[in-house]
Amino acid sequence: MTPSDWIDMLAVPPRPLPAKLDEAVAYLSDVLHVPVYTRWTPSALLQRYGSMPAAKAALPDVFALLLAGTPVVQFWNAGQLQTLPESRAPSVDIVVHRLLQVMRVRFRRATSDASRPGGAGSANATPAARMAASDSLDGEVWLARSGHLLNRNAASNSLGVQDDASAVRTFIRDRAGASAHTRRAYVCEIRRFIRWCEDKGITGPFSGLSRDDVIRYRDQFPAAQAATRGALREPADSTRRRALAVIRSLTSYLWKTGYLSANPAAGLGSTAAARAQFSPDRILPAGAVRAIDDWLLARLNQHDPPPAATRRAAIVAVYRFSGIRLDELAWRDGFPQLVADETGWTMHVKGKGQRVRSIPLPDACVMFLRQYRLACGRSIDPAPRENLPLIHGQRNNALGPRGLYDEVRKAFAEMAASVPEADVAARLALQEASPHWLRHLVGRTLVIDAQTPLPVAQVLLGHQSVATTATYARADTSRLRQVMQESFGMPLAQAARTSD
Repeated sequence: MTPSDWIDMLAVPPRPLPAKLDEAVAYLSDVLHVPVYTRWTPSALLQRYGSMPAAKAALPDVFALLLAGTPVVQFWNAGQLQTLPESRAPSVDIVVHRLLQVMRVRFRRATSDASRPGGAGSANATPAARMAASDSLDGEVWLARSGHLLNRNAASNSLGVQDDASAVRTFIRDRAGASAHTRRAYVCEIRRFIRWCEDKGITGPFSGLSRDDVIRYRDQFPAAQAATRGALREPADSTRRRALAVIRSLTSYLWKTGYLSANPAAGLGSTAAARAQFSPDRILPAGAVRAIDDWLLARLNQHDPPPAATRRAAIVAVYRFSGIRLDELAWRDGFPQLVADETGWTMHVKGKGQRVRSIPLPDACVMFLRQYRLACGRSIDPAPRENLPLIHGQRNNALGPRGLYDEVRKAFAEMAASVPEADVAARLALQEASPHWLRHLVGRTLVIDAQTPLPVAQVLLGHQSVATTATYARADTSRLRQVMQESFGMPLAQAARTSD
């Protein structure tokens, strides 16, 4: 398999890698901002830096190995740059293959696995292959055509595609980015819509739907859900809003990019209305928060803790004190980045819509990251322009969202076991909690406890709208109770005590 069999899904538009190995290495090094594979000789070093003293200062490891008289190779290895004599280093094709396998969220094989034994479409497919297939709408015949709303004018159709399947695939790529969770959610809702259309005898295509078709889906959604689930109860309003928001977002995207000549779902609701009804109900009780902090403190005071323990504590601490989303801690495209200066540590993350935001980390978080870095053999503070994954797995590869989720869940299980039996609410909350509960905890701490101005909290949490940030204030009845008590309770209470 050559590099050209792989496609860079984050390129706009997606493009195959160069066929020649050296050109593929140059491309990967450029887009990932890391040297993937470099072969050093004394002449190459001199050509790059102009003098040997300058080369020694820039690449001391390479310079020292070159003194032995053999070429030296610097290569990418599980997110780190490794330097070895050429005789001990892997070949360039092996390095490229490993990189593409590790970063398979971004780089996808152009050839289908469905026809091979154990592929996603076979009966013997592995769970990972079946999960990958569930993240895609490939094979949906309903999307394989185009209708009368298709804009065939190449000058105004900026997507440059002429069928619904390609257009929907581009929408998912642009809106979901590298977030596997968002991708699955979009695919699930679009597939739900397709199944409903098939059930109602609407043969499509998507670019041929009428406004009446979309209105029927909106109005009949609860009944359709009850039928497909085999249940008598209607789905939650949040499920319905989410499903309609995806279809509305899809039609709006296809219209704005020029693929559709009209938007059949225009004016059928807005994301602002959905944000106004959002409520962060997954709030940890006080007993659970104490258990989390006690668990972290115990790991900080351990003598010579094993790397696995420091890694789990660092993961929990980052979510506990930064409020980032689950997949924002997973390594992709050089993020998250750590920068340390005289003012402290700052973490730069890439969130929804590929937007980058900066989060100053409190000392309570930095302590755990330093402990983890020392356990991994790194410097206690990040080096300038450090380009390494923040969290590694047991095999030294970058830990993805699934691994991060499992680590937090295991930590929650340990915390729940330490909660007193009398505090049932805290124990049950920790048994149910996920990393996103820690994000809500940070949101509540900023908005309610610290009384942080909403625009500031919005920036730290990465919310697209300040209305979403404001929901933490609306959801907290304790603050509302305090306001009402201070406004109306005291005079009556004093009068009652006087009458006694």
